[in-house]
Order: sequence, then structure tokens, then C-alpha cells
Amino acid sequence: MTWPQSEWALLRARLVNYQAVVRLGYGGYFIFDVVDTANRIGRRSNLDKVDVAPYRNYLRELATKRPEPDKNRPRKHIIYLQLESVDGLVIGGRKNGEPMMPFLEGLATANVFFTNAIDNTASGRTTDGEFLVLTSQVPVSRPPVYVTQKLDKIPSMPRVLEEVGYRSVSIHGFNGVFWHRREAHTALGYNEMLFEDDLDLEERIGWGFSDREVLAEAARMIAASEQPLFLHVITLTNHHPYDYISKEEGRKPERIEAEYLRSVRYLDDCIAEFFSSLEEKGVLKDCLIAIYGDHDSAINEELEIYLDDELPRLISDTVPLVMVGFDQVAQRIDELAGLQDVPVMILEEIGIPVPLTFTGNGWHQWGRTVGPQHGSWKMEGDSIEPWIMAVDQETLTLLAINHPEKLLEP
Repeated sequence: MTWPQSEWALLRARLVNYQAVVRLGYGGYFIFDVVDTANRIGRRSNLDKVDVAPYRNYLRELATKRPEPDKNRPRKHIIYLQLESVDGLVIGGRKNGEPMMPFLEGLATANVFFTNAIDNTASGRTTDGEFLVLTSQVPVSRPPVYVTQKLDKIPSMPRVLEEVGYRSVSIHGFNGVFWHRREAHTALGYNEMLFEDDLDLEERIGWGFSDREVLAEAARMIAASEQPLFLHVITLTNHHPYDYISKEEGRKPERIEAEYLRSVRYLDDCIAEFFSSLEEKGVLKDCLIAIYGDHDSAINEELEIYLDDELPRLISDTVPLVMVGFDQVAQRIDELAGLQDVPVMILEEIGIPVPLTFTGNGWHQWGRTVGPQHGSWKMEGDSIEPWIMAVDQETLTLLAINHPEKLLEP
């Protein structure tokens, strides 16, 4: 009980339970787990006392702004390319006149891309990014929803898409225990999860299987699918401290900013090969592809100083968001957006009703966003200002997770 508060705060955001045991010992972990569990039970029980009417009304107001679904829209494969630790500044960023990710920048220019997609993750980082694009709900600040919440009730993309004939698969070149990902993906409704032990791949770089091999496997799966596929590809090679490519090439690592540029260029090459493979297999035209960074690099301020040039952004903490294959004119969107917008735009594109609990912006409705770190913001002319929400966002998230039926009542 005499452990510093900073230790307890760190452990609340633990990735797997054994890390708490290592830090505290078995006795300390037991005390920690009792306190942590009691807090969560108390938090959940307090939800029963919440007046859900304002939350229901808030969600209904969002829903009235969405267009009626066009049931005649074609059902294409839906691909999430989730890019580990990729900052929004990679599109437009220049060092010695060279683009950071030339292929991704070309895709952005030829399709729809967002310059101000805010990093709306919290302590869950990568899994928070997943939660945003799968449920269109904002993650709680701490502890991470994947670690502490049961996710078998909340409306999610795998569940919504399964109802209209899609098969949902996630693929990640690391183990499924980390961040409780296998358990969370099962609860969220994926039909299949492919992690390190499930993949027959060879090349390993950094934490797990290389992005090149994972993306090649993803392309094979898309081409072989006989039904509409929702495929969530979670990349890994571009992970802090970003020197894995240098080590793989036998280089002596340089300063972290230079290593980051080398690492994201490798990822860019992998994405280019993935698109080339889809084109060769004749399936690219049948795909809707959302490419996004899961969270920032944690060195975005250092990168801004290191780079020679970058696109202007409303705040520095952004992630890239590029939508490929959609029935939209190529455009650069400078209005506020967030990863919770991705599932709403996709469902609108294929003509499927958006669940009431989804809170993101749809097509041409951008200009506001909410996150646990930065709070709620809206556009005012060419700048942003705080947006006072009608409800408490964290309570809304917990209601959507634990009691979605109350939000959906007439």
C-alpha cells in the first residue's frame, strides 16, 4: 500500500496481468486486483442509476442528421489498414525534399483524405484505435476498455456486417494475449482472428511477423474470399523505438526521428505491394479500404522540428485517414474528424443502417470530434473551439458497452 501513486496508475493501464505481478509481487497484485475490481464493479453499478433519456435523445439527434440508407449500394469487401504509430504529418511531411510516405500520399491525393483526424485514443493506444473504428464510441480515459470491459453487447462492425452476409476477420502478427486482443475480438463478434500462432509466416521484424508478410497474407485472403469480407489488418513493424528496420538491415541506429522516417518508408513500401497485389488479383475494384493511423508516434513534436515542411493542421496530434475506393470525388478535407467517423462513413457507403449507438460523423457531416485526451471540439470558421456536449461522453461509452438495450429503447 506504500507504492507510489505513479506505480498504481501505470498498472491500471497494464497490458497483461503478469506485468502487475512482476511490478508488485503476488501479494501486491492481489491487493491491486481487489481494489481495481471493486472500482470497476462500483462504476458499473452506478450506471443503473443514470437517467438514460438525455443519452438516448443525444444519439437520436445525431441519427436525424444521417441520410436514409440506399439499399441498392454494392456490397464490396471492407478493409481496415490500421497503421501502427503513424502520425498525420506523414502525408505532406518533407525531409530534404523527399516525402515521408510517397505511396500513401499518392493514395491520399487520388482519393479522400483528412488532414485533421484527431488522435482520440487514451491509455489503450492501439486497442483504443480499434475500439473507435469498430464501435464508433470514444474509449474511456483509463483503464483500457479491452482490458477491463466485457464487449459482447456493444453494437460493433463485425456484428452489423454479419447480419448482411459479411465474414469478419482480424489479422495481427503478434500474440493474441497482449492487450487481451483475442478475447476482445471474440467478444466484438469477429468470425475469425489470426494472430502469431495462427499464421504460417516466416519473416519476423521487431515485435512479430513483418508487415510485408502480414499484408501479403491479407491480399491472398481477400482474393480467395467467396463472400463479402470485412478484414481488419493491424500492422506492427513501425513500433517504438522505430529502429527495427535499421537493425534488420545491419545498420547502426541513428537519432529516433531518422529511424522513424526509415520505418514509415518501409511500411509505405509494404502498402504499395499490398495494393499492387490486389490489382494483379483483380479484386482492388471490389474493395473499400480505410487506411488510418491507430495513434500518434509519441514523438510528433520532435518530428515537426526535424522535418523541413508539413501540411498545416489545426492541432499537431493527428493521425492519417485515407478512404480509398469510395463513391466520392477526390478531395482533401480540413474539417475536424476522428476514427469514430470511419464505420459511419463505411455503412453509409454500402447502404446499411447505422446503429444508434454509433457517434461518428458521416459523409459531409464532419466538423466535430470527441476524445478522452483532447476533449470535445467543433469547427468555427477555419479554426476550432471547445464544444459543450449535452451528455457525459464517458458515461455514454459505458452505457453503450454495458447497457446498449437501454439506449435503444423506444
